[in-house]
Amino acid sequence: MKQFTIDINYCTSVNKHETFDLYKTEEERLIARLRYGTDKGSRTWSEDHPEFTKLREQLGTEGYIEIQRSWWNGDRVLNPFKLNDKKFKKGDQFPSGAAIKWTLEH
Repeated sequence: MKQFTIDINYCTSVNKHETFDLYKTEEERLIARLRYGTDKGSRTWSEDHPEFTKLREQLGTEGYIEIQRSWWNGDRVLNPFKLNDKKFKKGDQFPSGAAIKWTLEH
């Protein structure tokens, strides 16, 4: 059974924040600043740590998991493997970076 390892500190999510322009013209931006106090929009989201994402992509490429990109925690194990000595059997869920930390620690 193939063994993979990851530093437990990478089994987490990271917060991202992005600010963007809401208006195209200087006139629209000025009106928005006067009316709303800002002409910017923003969004905040979380995603898996980049190192966990690398591992997940590797597992998918090598045929160990089926990656579901439409929802969180939808990946499924296709072929058995170990991650940090924790066994994953065919059909098991392969959770997101933040969720797998608990699995690996217990």
